[in-house]
Amino acid sequence: MSLVLVRVDCRLIHGQVVETWVPHTGADCLVVANEDLASNAFLRSVMELAVPRSIRVVFCRLDEVADALAEIDRHGEKAILLCATFGDALRIHRAGIRFSAVNIGNLHYAAGKVEISPSVFFSPEDFDAVHCFRHKGVAVDVRSTPFEAGTSYEPERE
Repeated sequence: MSLVLVRVDCRLIHGQVVETWVPHTGADCLVVANEDLASNAFLRSVMELAVPRSIRVVFCRLDEVADALAEIDRHGEKAILLCATFGDALRIHRAGIRFSAVNIGNLHYAAGKVEISPSVFFSPEDFDAVHCFRHKGVAVDVRSTPFEAGTSYEPERE
């Protein structure tokens, strides 16, 4: 399969992805699954400025991820799938895109969220998504870069 990393990070494309995860995974394509970006050419062009020309960037809606990954597979490319939220990653997984692990990079603070790490805050819905992933055997790893010691997140159930 062409998918080498699934990452949830509200920032989507940024330096940590381009400078550390791309070389670490050997990816030559970034798939950004996001409803808002898929329909906003200006924001897509801004994000693409952060990516070297040698890395292909595909922006798609959540329901287009399977087709995008099939095309990437046909080209023999390796892809990092980027999602802004746990909910998006879970929706993609439920649509049939299988992966064994999901990396959490950064989820900003908002009222009602709980700090998991200095840059990761979970909402109640995030806890539910983690529980669903773990129930399906998908490992959840909180780690900004591949060079940090990752934290396997095991949700506590009340």
